[in-house]
Amino acid sequence: METKSILIKSCLFTLVFFLSSQTTSANPNYTVTEEAWFDFLIKNFTNSNDDDVIRVVIALFGDVAPMTVTNFAAITRGYNRGKEKLHYKGTNVHRIVPDFVIQMGDITKGDGTGGRSIYGDKFDDEDFILSHKAAGYVSMANHGRDSNGSQFFILLNKARWLDGKHVVFGKVIKGMNVIEKIGNVKSHKDTAVPFTIVKIVDCGLVGIEKKYQLTEAQSLSNKDL
Repeated sequence: METKSILIKSCLFTLVFFLSSQTTSANPNYTVTEEAWFDFLIKNFTNSNDDDVIRVVIALFGDVAPMTVTNFAAITRGYNRGKEKLHYKGTNVHRIVPDFVIQMGDITKGDGTGGRSIYGDKFDDEDFILSHKAAGYVSMANHGRDSNGSQFFILLNKARWLDGKHVVFGKVIKGMNVIEKIGNVKSHKDTAVPFTIVKIVDCGLVGIEKKYQLTEAQSLSNKDL
């Protein structure tokens, strides 16, 4: 009887230790390792002759998604892969779903059917540590498990049901009003293709002196930092 009791206690201890380690390894880490900026052009959004060019800054979480952030940062800066240059500059926002997402980053075909990474046509998912818990989060678009390329989307609202399916790797920290403005561009009901041209006219990386941490409140906020 005593041996049985010891075995039960041992099993319980192992289970508690396992659950504890799993929880610790999955703790959200909002350490910002890099920042990227994107200048968007919204063609004739106000039905005038003037086009709007407006900037968004995205904080990148390279500690929790190093491969994803390395890929994203390289394509943002412009990456030469053989004779091919991978670059977000000049590509369109090809999908707008009201109150859900704006999607972009198809650097090969421009219509949502293409894309490529610096590692090859696609690369594997990293850990799904961060949640799609608020507007402004930036996550990889894919065609199923381990099919990441260059396409990504920005949330217009929380969408936790995407957790475990798409890798969150960044958050908009400046220009959330721009994202909301793009989200209000009318799109085709069936395909979500915008009726107005919305394009990334330029992009690059912001030089930050050192890493910094977003607070829990900042991780939920849709206000500029």
